[in-house]
Amino acid sequence: MKPRFDTYAQLYRRYVDELYSYALSLGYAENMCMDAIHDVFCKLVVEDRDLGRIGNVKFYLLRSIKNRLVDISRHGRKLSYDDMAGHTFLADVSVGDDALMNAEEREIVTSHVKALMDKLTATQREAIYLRYMQEMEYDQIAILLGINPESVRKLVHRGLEKLRQQKVGFVTFIMLMYAIGEMRG
Repeated sequence: MKPRFDTYAQLYRRYVDELYSYALSLGYAENMCMDAIHDVFCKLVVEDRDLGRIGNVKFYLLRSIKNRLVDISRHGRKLSYDDMAGHTFLADVSVGDDALMNAEEREIVTSHVKALMDKLTATQREAIYLRYMQEMEYDQIAILLGINPESVRKLVHRGLEKLRQQKVGFVTFIMLMYAIGEMRG
């Protein structure tokens, strides 16, 4: 049993920050997010799941966290999975430390990027987050969002198109893509 427990511990250390970030982005309270993460990992250990049979562990964990958050919410407020459409997807944006920008410039770019991201719908933000920050495939995102893969492609495309239409300069758009990359980490 010990070797499998070590595997779960390694998975926890590897994915906890990404899972926490995703859960927070769904609009849930910090303590509820950590509870959901711990519940999912406890269930893995107790049920002694064979993770080797799971094709994409990261996708499995993200889906499990989202499902667990819905379950926790249901017990407290009778929220259904479909009710999550009302949740606002909030992704924390940071430009990161770059030797080419001072703190004031980073703050200006970060606020501009946040304003751009606010132009997107919550679903567009979530789809873009999952596609580019979590590097998930369209079919996996479709399962998480409860829509078909073609709709996910349209969401991502329309979201990126909406960002391009903001008539921001090339440098600002590149900084947006850089910030999106920083959200991954």
